Amino acid sequence: LFDSISTTQQIIIFMLLLTTAKPLRNALSYLAGLSGAYFACGVAGYITLDKLRVFLGRFFPSTDSMSNPNYYRLEFLLGLLMLFIGIWYFYRKKQGKQDRTENMILLRLQTMNSLFAFWMGVFISVTSFPVSIPYLIALGKYSALNPGLLAATGYILLYNLGYAFPMILVLFLYLTARHGVDNYKDTMHDKAKL
Repeated sequence: LFDSISTTQQIIIFMLLLTTAKPLRNALSYLAGLSGAYFACGVAGYITLDKLRVFLGRFFPSTDSMSNPNYYRLEFLLGLLMLFIGIWYFYRKKQGKQDRTENMILLRLQTMNSLFAFWMGVFISVTSFPVSIPYLIALGKYSALNPGLLAATGYILLYNLGYAFPMILVLFLYLTARHGVDNYKDTMHDKAKL
């Protein structure tokens, strides 16, 4: 969940896809590409964790010997830090002018098809995985438990459900609001007949 909060840009793109001509299809395609690739990256990262540890050991301290309470405190603090950075970035960008490139990107997002949305989600996950510190720390903690590959895959799946939770919540709110608008339109249509 902390990892998902820190990825506000991905959630914003998801919300923008709900404004397209085919919102459900595009948003679900994006979510499938994003979550599926992130899950695949997690499993691949777990399988090659020894090589990944050597590479990351050059940049980050190991968390294998960290106790669970300290690990969860660190995860919580990292999540809060990323949340505050996201809020700061949002307000900084809100005060600035949108340049032509940003307008073109927003226009492209509003006119994309579901295949493009899927591959955009895959691209974002694959490129963000190497710098996804909470995910990499979680993979290290999973390997410290010494589970089999099937159990580790289950842990990674649970992690990814937490990662996708904010977007699933936005989708639920969207569907609820859309249902309310449809009911309101039906009521207004019935009253107009009277």
